[in-house]
Amino acid sequence: MRSDIFEILDDFFSEFPVLVAGAPQASEVDQIESFAGFQLPLEYRMFVERYGAAIVGPHSVYGVGASEAMGKYEASVIAVTERFRAEGWPGTEDTLVISMDHAGNAITLDARGIVHRFDHDDGSTDELASSFGMFIEKLLAR
Repeated sequence: MRSDIFEILDDFFSEFPVLVAGAPQASEVDQIESFAGFQLPLEYRMFVERYGAAIVGPHSVYGVGASEAMGKYEASVIAVTERFRAEGWPGTEDTLVISMDHAGNAITLDARGIVHRFDHDDGSTDELASSFGMFIEKLLAR
């Protein structure tokens, strides 16, 4: 992740605070890691520790809690991932659902830090970014 990304996000969220949930307790971040069953990729962990959850560019990014501007069905990464798993979405059994696209497709983060999207229309999985940081950079570029 570019070294200035958190500075860019901090500036943006100070102007639009309804987009960010707010820093959680360390134990809440540890709960995500325990639920995931893998060590959270550092960039994602840093994002969640700093913001909880937030809307970045056109997408919500799930972590702990939800920002005031997120939809009523958007919640913690644990709750969203549990919902997708209960619905039987492929690729969610060993990943975290960190976002959704505007068609309702799961955007997941795996243990290696790679961000994928499962397209429910054609059953394909695409790699959106090679890291969480690259995913955030792409969201900011939109």
